[in-house]
Amino acid sequence: MKELFKKAWEKIKNSDNIVLIAHINPDGDALGSSLSLYPILKKMKKDVKVFNASKPLPQYLDFLPNFEKITNQIPKKMDLMISFDCGSFDRLGIEEKPPFLINIDHHISNTNYGDINIIDPKAASSSQVVYNLLKTNDVKIEKDSAICLYTALVTDTGSFQYESVNEKVFEFAADMVRCGVKPDFVAKMLFQRDRLSRLRLLAKAYDTIELCCEGKVAFVEVTKEMMEITGAIKEDTDTIVNSIRAIASVEVACLLREEDKGIKISLRSKNYADVSEIAVKYGGGGHIKAAGATINEFDFEKVKNMLKEDLKKIIKVEK
Repeated sequence: MKELFKKAWEKIKNSDNIVLIAHINPDGDALGSSLSLYPILKKMKKDVKVFNASKPLPQYLDFLPNFEKITNQIPKKMDLMISFDCGSFDRLGIEEKPPFLINIDHHISNTNYGDINIIDPKAASSSQVVYNLLKTNDVKIEKDSAICLYTALVTDTGSFQYESVNEKVFEFAADMVRCGVKPDFVAKMLFQRDRLSRLRLLAKAYDTIELCCEGKVAFVEVTKEMMEITGAIKEDTDTIVNSIRAIASVEVACLLREEDKGIKISLRSKNYADVSEIAVKYGGGGHIKAAGATINEFDFEKVKNMLKEDLKKIIKVEK
């Protein structure tokens, strides 16, 4: 991995026009990782742009330094693109391949679509891969970059709750604090700025909870009508599936959200179930315990029945 880090940084140093890009519908890890390199590359006198195809961007991340610099207009002039937290090229939201692409990710399902692929499935977040890239190349991390990296880590580890959390993760977090991050500030920005629309949506979504497989699988639905009635936006649905997984008997939680192209499924497991294989079956991907896909179907019951058959194969049900 160190050789890849060195090779990637050499390419970065030799490039003038650099585009930082994350997957569509970005989360904290995607935006935090991409924004973390912005001030570093600026200091290196690079012409750097941060691009994301999604609009609007998740407002709960608007406190990240240089958030306002993100554009949804792909720059015409570039000699290098660096992608973050994106498992496949089609999820970048662009059509043409760039002159050179460095692909930084931690998803085991990554398709290695870059010219240089830095994929570490053992990393807790893509930001940890970025951190290792910077440390390997002796790059100084200042406060603005540290806030982005720390925020990405917090969001992608469920506030340090997931199995991916280990000694190296806490060493990474501690180093970011030494670089100037105030954990209480980040926590307030992430978790104490709730919207009334999200709470109203939760009330409606929770009414749809359905348990099956002896209570080991939980489904929850979010329709377009719910979104319209409550005034909620997509990011208001982000934590729903995790809260359903918290039900004592549940091993796998599944959020079904109605979208223009079909029903988006978000799968989360608690202990042993590999939900990534189900996501891959429907053209998606992710991790063993967190994965998703979009199914080209608008009938919630039909999608649930399809998923029930899939889940029965990976859930341990008493005979």
